[in-house]
Amino acid sequence: MLKKIYRLSSVRLIKASYIRSGFMDIKSARNNLDYPRFGFVISKKIDKRAVVRNSLKRKLSASVEEIFDRIDGGRDFVFYPKSRIIDLDTGEVKKEIENMFKKEGFLNA
Repeated sequence: MLKKIYRLSSVRLIKASYIRSGFMDIKSARNNLDYPRFGFVISKKIDKRAVVRNSLKRKLSASVEEIFDRIDGGRDFVFYPKSRIIDLDTGEVKKEIENMFKKEGFLNA
C-alpha cells in the first residue's frame, strides 16, 4: 500500500493532461512537491460490488508501488480505470501502467 503522503485526498487537478489507453485513463498535473502522488477513482459503472472495486484499487496501487522508484517526482496522477481492466491480473496492469508512463516520459531509465 502506498504511504499516505503519496496518496491524493482530492482528485481535482488544475491544468491536467490525459493519457488514454484501452484499459484506463490517467490524468496528470504538476504539483509543487519533490515526489509524485496518486489517486484512484473507480466508479460504480465498473462494477456495482464494492469487493470488486476495492480489489481493483488494490491491484492498481500495488502496480504503481512496484514502479514507484522510477517515476519522476513533482506530478499528481489520477487513475480512471475502464471495465475491461477487471479481467487483467496485477502483472498485466503493471505492464500497462509502465507502458503508458514510458510513452509520456514519466519514467526514469
